[in-house]
Amino acid sequence: MWYKMLLVFIGGGIGSVVRFLLGYFFAQQKINGIYSTLTANVFSCVIIAVVMAESFSLKNNQAQTFWAVGICGGLSTFSTFSWQNWQLMQNQQWGLLSFNLFSNILFTLLAIFIGLKLT
Repeated sequence: MWYKMLLVFIGGGIGSVVRFLLGYFFAQQKINGIYSTLTANVFSCVIIAVVMAESFSLKNNQAQTFWAVGICGGLSTFSTFSWQNWQLMQNQQWGLLSFNLFSNILFTLLAIFIGLKLT
């Protein structure tokens, strides 16, 4: 149990730092934060699809714990996605809100499909 918690801790830290760097990069480029969130979520979905498909075939729970729970848990960001949508609603930016909702759902499902095809 302690070993799995360590895997989640390390993976989550790595995923969180990658997420932070994505946000920092997009902010430096003066690109709206919804795009860094979308990018993080799409990358996370590709990773989780590959890891889940491979770890099920190899029955490797340690890889699944590190990558799916740790890395993807730290990298993907549903709370930020939800907060950004709330702000778009508050600012009555209906077009950007619709784009954000639709693109996150469409592109993350497409990323899962691509990740499964890669395995």
